[in-house]
Amino acid sequence: MAAGAAKRARSGICLLALVVPLLVSCLSRTFAQVPQARPRGALRASGDSEAESAVRLRPVVLCPAQFGTAEDYEDLKESLKARGFALYPAPLSRFDWLKIVPSTFTKEFFTAELRPNRTLGFFYEALDEAIAWVNADFGPEEPIAFLGHSIGGWVARSYIGEVLGEEVARKRVRSLVTLGTPHQSPPEDSFVSALDQTRGLLSYINDKFPAGAPLPPTVVTCVAGRGTRVPASVQALWETAGTKIWNETVSRSALLEEVVAFASYLPLSGSTFGVEGDGLIPVDTALMEGCQSVVLDDCNHADFVPMVGESLRLPKSYRWYGDFIEDWIEFL
Repeated sequence: MAAGAAKRARSGICLLALVVPLLVSCLSRTFAQVPQARPRGALRASGDSEAESAVRLRPVVLCPAQFGTAEDYEDLKESLKARGFALYPAPLSRFDWLKIVPSTFTKEFFTAELRPNRTLGFFYEALDEAIAWVNADFGPEEPIAFLGHSIGGWVARSYIGEVLGEEVARKRVRSLVTLGTPHQSPPEDSFVSALDQTRGLLSYINDKFPAGAPLPPTVVTCVAGRGTRVPASVQALWETAGTKIWNETVSRSALLEEVVAFASYLPLSGSTFGVEGDGLIPVDTALMEGCQSVVLDDCNHADFVPMVGESLRLPKSYRWYGDFIEDWIEFL
């Protein structure tokens, strides 16, 4: 038992060593460039809620990816609106994520026992605000769909279970759809299992709210992408490297994408060679047993890379979940 605690502590120290420099860098950029305040209406599904209500759009609350903002999902919002849905992103700024910093200096961080309600309170508050906007536009009885991108998917699971609770969730939440969400922890027999990048958050959510509970699994859909497959061996990766450095036609580097996937798949699944995923999240990691599943070929994790200012937009050839909306919109 003592050995296990020591192992978890060492993992926490290693992770902290990686996290702190990144956070310090973000803080320094924060002082160099303070984001302008945005009016509340700018984050709503539309500036004219009465017009939308007239055509009876169906509200969808979006839980963004880490460091994602409403502006990063403008194209998705327009695509959904054209199909009869009003998207209400949780109004998060990139700098809201710095509110996690205090949790990295707690005992719970080092022992991998962080809890969502204490660590992700800022995200919960943003979701409260998004739902308040839905209530203002559609009324407090209107059923809501939750759409979670990346870790926003398991934040949505936690919010529905912890904040809304079973009674409200079953009455108010019509569906939950997750896009490229890392739902599964690495296998316990994996050498990376002790790392636990979420420091206990995901384990807690999976224990308390398995398969999207308290929602019935029939209204929970997990969407995974199969955009990048890591070669089966180091030799295979090396032998094809020269032909994958850069493709001018699509403005992409298959080699870079494979290297990024290699680094991301390993801590999430415990393996990497021959693993398929969306470039960041392996297919198996993004699915939950008992829930509906959709696996999309040639689909990558996101069409943007968060930056301090505007996000870096990836080439159009780098298709992501928003480009495959017709394959999962029916589950909203």
